[in-house]
Amino acid sequence: MVLPLPENSDAGKIKRYESILENLYFTRESYSEGKISLSIPTELIDQNNSDELQVFLPSNSGDILQMLVTSGMTVKGGIHFPLLPEGKELAIADVQDILPGYKDFLFHMQDGEVGINRNIGCQIVWKKLQQKGSEKIEERRKEFLDILCEYGADNIYKAAAMFQTGTDIQKAEQILLKMLGGVNAREDCSDFCFIVILYIYKKFYKDLSETARKEIEKAAVNYRYWIDEPGDDVMWFFSENHALLFHICQYLAGSYFPKQVFTNSGRIGQEVKQHGEELLNEWFDAFFEEFVTEWNSNAYIPIDVHGFGFLYNLTDKDTPLHEKAKKALDMVAYSITMNAHKGVVMTSFGRTYEKELKGNDNTGITTLLYILYNAGHLNCDGAGSIALAVSDYTAPEEYRENINPKENMIFMNTQGYERHVNLYLYKNQDVVLSTAVQYKPFKKGYQEHIVQAAIDSTAQAFVNHPGEVQPYGTGRPNFWAGNGELPLAVQDKDLAVMVYRISKENRIDFTHAYMPLGEFEAYILESDLAAAEKDEAYIGVKALNGCQLVEKGVTAYRELVSEGRNNVWVICVGTKSEYRDLKKFVAHLKNITIQDDGDHVAVTDGARVLDVNIDGTFTVNGEETVHYPLDWKGVKR
Repeated sequence: MVLPLPENSDAGKIKRYESILENLYFTRESYSEGKISLSIPTELIDQNNSDELQVFLPSNSGDILQMLVTSGMTVKGGIHFPLLPEGKELAIADVQDILPGYKDFLFHMQDGEVGINRNIGCQIVWKKLQQKGSEKIEERRKEFLDILCEYGADNIYKAAAMFQTGTDIQKAEQILLKMLGGVNAREDCSDFCFIVILYIYKKFYKDLSETARKEIEKAAVNYRYWIDEPGDDVMWFFSENHALLFHICQYLAGSYFPKQVFTNSGRIGQEVKQHGEELLNEWFDAFFEEFVTEWNSNAYIPIDVHGFGFLYNLTDKDTPLHEKAKKALDMVAYSITMNAHKGVVMTSFGRTYEKELKGNDNTGITTLLYILYNAGHLNCDGAGSIALAVSDYTAPEEYRENINPKENMIFMNTQGYERHVNLYLYKNQDVVLSTAVQYKPFKKGYQEHIVQAAIDSTAQAFVNHPGEVQPYGTGRPNFWAGNGELPLAVQDKDLAVMVYRISKENRIDFTHAYMPLGEFEAYILESDLAAAEKDEAYIGVKALNGCQLVEKGVTAYRELVSEGRNNVWVICVGTKSEYRDLKKFVAHLKNITIQDDGDHVAVTDGARVLDVNIDGTFTVNGEETVHYPLDWKGVKR
């Protein structure tokens, strides 16, 4: 796109500013101490020290601080930093000054009336929140509530924590009433909020003002609870987590106001309750058979837990819905312990976002693991965790052994709508590798994350076909999260294979690996591979078409690009006990051969041959090693 410039603008300077912003990048993907720093392209900086960078830090809500825009494109506010030709790194903030989370920072440069912006993200982690918790679950619940009260964004999760702990009830009610506005406006995701408001109404009725009570009652009888009711709004009903929460809200609201007329449906409360219960029973019937459709998702499993937890908390023990909520929570506990590794879940995902892929320490599942098993750590993500923090639910103790197996563990299962995904996971105490096996190969993708390797929450690698060309975009799929077109992927133990066949109609004709080298202790690059080491564990990627490390721009030292529509990637993991050192691991990667004759791919590592046929058949040394489909609980070896 070409835009006209004001007559007094310096086109050369503006182009240089664009280049500066295009080539900024954070020195790390995740910061837990010290300064948050940028790498500056000093070769582009004016030698007369006239360049200035405005930095807008994330607010407590996680959003970019509001900019004050005056005439033209002049932007006021932010922190002003002079850019010096000799300053290769620029410290912009201290870690302890930014609340934990995956954060977007806005960078701005100005010439006269022309302003240019660039947003770049990174993860902020506080070490004091990563400590092991109390052995008593009651104390871990209280720790989470205290953290949410002190550091959480002013949302309904924080309000619930404040009511639960008796912290500034007046402010908690103010937050509640503000969030209730989104419910009345029928905003998307208002169901996530409304279920907590109904919990507060039931449990803390005496603490609410008369005004708040009436506003909640008014909202409840005017809300749209399902697609069989009239309404023209932006609420999304069709994913499994939204359906669950709408049904629970309908059931609870009908229970609390049994004789009132619900204006949107025309039903009285008792009928609303009955209809909600019928829908919930249908939902649970499918869930118990299929389990989570958006498999392993560290974005959406917490939302499911959000519903299960509050339904468990607000129903009488021994009632059918209470028992179903408990069964569902137990199923989730089983799944996240199977997939957990060093306090996080970093696996193939049925749906993901860039902030979850790069901000694993701040996802809801990490806090769920902390509360249930003292296996994750604290953060400020309230969804799901708030329901368990105010609950007496305890997860099955026998699942704990799945979290940190002493020996290599393989877990295989099938789950989702119509059992649509076969999953394979290999892990030990050092490393994890996970694949959605042969999931819709060569079809258009969305937010599915197909193969993931990880040593810990930041030392990781994965491959995708980008859904858009601009890093830090908002597409679904975007540059890193999801796939424009899906690969055919298979796995055997510590080795995964991804076959890509990108259509000519797709404008993006390459695939790439995400491997943030700054999060590892050492790495080795070759023309067709990259291998990295941390804590005596290794991850390697190799591409049939070769791969080139990006050394400039926001993805510098994070991205390995492999050109070509037809390509094969392999991802391999290992440990020091197997390879002795990184050089030995690289020698193993070099020994892996990849042959692609179009309809058939063969990957050989000296000990085995993985034969992958485009029609979907897959063998290891001529034998089928896994017989899918399985059930949701799967098989552990």
